[in-house]
Amino acid sequence: MPDATLQSILALIQEPVPQPVRDWKSNGQPVVGYFCQYVPQELILASGALPLRLRGVGSDDPSLGDALMSGRVCTFVRHVMSLVLDGRYDVLDAAVCANTCDHVRRAADVFTHKTDIPCEFVSVPRSPRESLFAYYLEELRNLHASLCTRFGTAPTDDALRDAIRTIESNRQRLRALPPLRQHQAPKLTGAESLALHIASQVLPPKDFQSLADELLEALERRPGFEDLRARFVLIGAELDDPGYVRALESQGALVVGDQLCFGARSVLPPIDPDAQDPLEAIARTYFFRHSCARMMGDFPARYESIVKLVDDCRADGVIFQRLMFCDPWGADHHNILLRCKNVGGFPFLSLTREYGIVPTGQLRTRVQAFVERIEIARAQATPIQEGGES
Repeated sequence: MPDATLQSILALIQEPVPQPVRDWKSNGQPVVGYFCQYVPQELILASGALPLRLRGVGSDDPSLGDALMSGRVCTFVRHVMSLVLDGRYDVLDAAVCANTCDHVRRAADVFTHKTDIPCEFVSVPRSPRESLFAYYLEELRNLHASLCTRFGTAPTDDALRDAIRTIESNRQRLRALPPLRQHQAPKLTGAESLALHIASQVLPPKDFQSLADELLEALERRPGFEDLRARFVLIGAELDDPGYVRALESQGALVVGDQLCFGARSVLPPIDPDAQDPLEAIARTYFFRHSCARMMGDFPARYESIVKLVDDCRADGVIFQRLMFCDPWGADHHNILLRCKNVGGFPFLSLTREYGIVPTGQLRTRVQAFVERIEIARAQATPIQEGGES
């Protein structure tokens, strides 16, 4: 059974810096923290450093971040920067921030002016258009060169190709998860899937791959979950807490698919390591990926991908979770509701939350009401109002 492996994974991701990362650092190898999926892991790895996704896990008090950042900066960023200022990210040799949102942009200022951790910056265009790709590519070339200079490595195509193969090995294992979740009797909960996706972004590749192989082998023998009350797709802003998803699933429903940046959206299409220009191949895949809500003009494609995921997962509805003050995802929330009402959509539950807090009683009550609404419509053989928000 996979329980022991899952417990090991959960224990590792409860710390902002898991022990295998400290072991990596103790061997004299640098570590680079990054906020966003538009910063390629491959470039950091090719420079000789370990990419570590920055999280606020383990922060009970964001007051250090609150003192330097606006109260309207989301609590995800404030908790991360509180850990940085408190020395909890002491392994970092550098950080990479981007203009992915104004909140992360402010984090770059705190790194630069209030810490001794060097901060690189990537300016990402706001729309995934071909005419803007050359700008993003140049930003990544500059980032790669700067990281290599910092760590005394050569910016070679061979190093990039090796990094592509390493990260692709991670993603190959993660691509095995959707069939296990979408099955009529799923073998994996949404909380468990999120934990494994997070592990891929905070552990050295060899450590992650060993755990993933162990888990996937055990899942083959696990019986599927039967008699589910409902099947949901989970979408929205930064969510790196399996406990929150576990609370969603506590009412007999299961999250059978997601579009979370810490979850399934982190799995990009394969990148060709033998491309003539491997850095351009990396940049093209990241820039034209399944886009984040910060990307203007790409909402129609994002909406159609939700519709397809709901169909692929045979989901009964969509749960949208958003951090307070997250403007990009607030806009997508509005657009999803508008599109549902105009062209028809899916049962929809909207949840607003603060980072690091799982309001268990309130959350379970709202999910239970949503599940019951679906069950009543199913029993009466009447379609639930498409796009109706609970």
